Amino acid sequence: YQRRVHGDKKDWFGKSDPFLAFLKVRENGSYVLTHRTEVIKNTLNPTWKPFTVPVRLLCNGDYDRSIKVECYDWNSSGSHEYIGEFLTTMRELARGPGSSNVYECVNMEKQKKKKKKKK
Repeated sequence: YQRRVHGDKKDWFGKSDPFLAFLKVRENGSYVLTHRTEVIKNTLNPTWKPFTVPVRLLCNGDYDRSIKVECYDWNSSGSHEYIGEFLTTMRELARGPGSSNVYECVNMEKQKKKKKKKK
């Protein structure tokens, strides 16, 4: 799948080095990493290479099971900066690329702070 995620400017010069982490939900509600994309350097409009992940690995074969996708800004130090996340399902992803299959990558902590400032 090709995915586009618009995120915050994280680096000094206004561009990010984003990568995506796909996590499946366990029976106890916690999430575990199943796939990580390559890093796309120096961009605010990344497009990742298509990749394949077995459905069993991504969602235990349950097309309606929650899949969390987190976006990070890669740093050579290993302390990658969180940009945001979204939830989806295999059923939604199976629709393939298109205008009806677009996700907003949201940083919930930043949204909470913005709401507090507006009050």
